[in-house]
Amino acid sequence: MQIVPVFGGPKTPPALWWITGLLLALEGLFQLSDHGWLGLDLRSLAISYGAFWDFLFPPGSVHQALYPGQAYLMLVTHALLHAGTLHVVMNAVIFLALGKTLALRFGVQWVLITAVLGAVSSGVMFGLLEDTAAPMVGASGVVFAFLGLWLYCAREDQRRLGQQARSITSIVVGLVIVHILLHVFTGGLIAWQAHLGGFLAGFFIMPWFTLSARRFGS
Repeated sequence: MQIVPVFGGPKTPPALWWITGLLLALEGLFQLSDHGWLGLDLRSLAISYGAFWDFLFPPGSVHQALYPGQAYLMLVTHALLHAGTLHVVMNAVIFLALGKTLALRFGVQWVLITAVLGAVSSGVMFGLLEDTAAPMVGASGVVFAFLGLWLYCAREDQRRLGQQARSITSIVVGLVIVHILLHVFTGGLIAWQAHLGGFLAGFFIMPWFTLSARRFGS
């Protein structure tokens, strides 16, 4: 399953452009705030209200939440926030490329469902495996959900064509290598737990949903 270029070929679904635009616009506002152009620390406010906070997980620490439902909403809102320009650009580019590829196969509605499931599952996995007072932000969990579903589809295409499908072991080794490189490149500032949660959702859960939808003609 080849990744379709964002520019050229079939049209990229507008919904993906709107989401990407939202991610970039938010980071743009935060950059303006960081440079003192807005008169308030907008990034800190957004992180306080929208980042994933481990002390609010599992949901139930109502007395520590800043607003009703924060412990639940943060499972999605953390994916809208990023730690800087490079962070959001990297996620946005992969989001568009893989999102467009998957939309051509399943339809944009399933891509959006994958995005939401990836955000939630990445937050849940981070909460289960990490114990930290630091906030977690970024759409990397969504990106890894897309990657998981894309790799699943690629393996299925190889099998259908009578080719030897890539083994789970090779995929895991590849992901480990990628994370070692990311660890070095970012100075250790990656939430591998969130990536794991997103990938598991994309590789194991979303195929079941999409196959069930096709079976019942949805």
